Amino acid sequence: MSSDIQITYINKSMNKDLPTIFVFTKSETPTFDALKEGVAWRVLPDIGRESSYSFIYPIQTYVSASWQDGQNKTQMLQSTIGKRYSVSQNDTGIVLVANGNVSDSKSIEVNNDVNVPNGISASLYKDGKLIMKKDIVGYGQTATFILKPILYWGVASEIDESQLLNSAILKTDSFFKQDLEGVTKATVSLNGNAEDGYTFKIVSQE
Repeated sequence: MSSDIQITYINKSMNKDLPTIFVFTKSETPTFDALKEGVAWRVLPDIGRESSYSFIYPIQTYVSASWQDGQNKTQMLQSTIGKRYSVSQNDTGIVLVANGNVSDSKSIEVNNDVNVPNGISASLYKDGKLIMKKDIVGYGQTATFILKPILYWGVASEIDESQLLNSAILKTDSFFKQDLEGVTKATVSLNGNAEDGYTFKIVSQE
């Protein structure tokens, strides 16, 4: 994937119960649990029948860190796969800095080199929106993210952008997987109804 991807969602369902559509991604690390750690990157509420919503899945990812329940945050840095970033303290205070390469060229790492209560939270962003997060990274520990151009689509009764999936009200814990490798433009539709269930499908992809 070398360029931003244009994605269009079309509602072709009989969604009289007005489900909310959300999109998220997973870290490809073995211990990642989507239902516990997944974050709603995009939420698409109130898109009526035959209406659509378009958004960009950008190639660029940004990294940031926070502590004290998100009250304090570092700046966002453009991140590169295969690079390491460290939360450290210099003469200005706590900052996030690039810190060389990682052994796994497919991952992004965030090291915690500061002593703060409850550790730090490491976060990745796309299009200015939180797409992945690792909480309680203790002093001397590392958050490892492995991002692939894969999106997952789901249906919820209640969910907010940047909210963890485990605090949302989901209609199902089964998600539609969309692989965007080599794709520049895609259209996804929601089909079905409340009685028979909802399904997503790829209408077109190029």
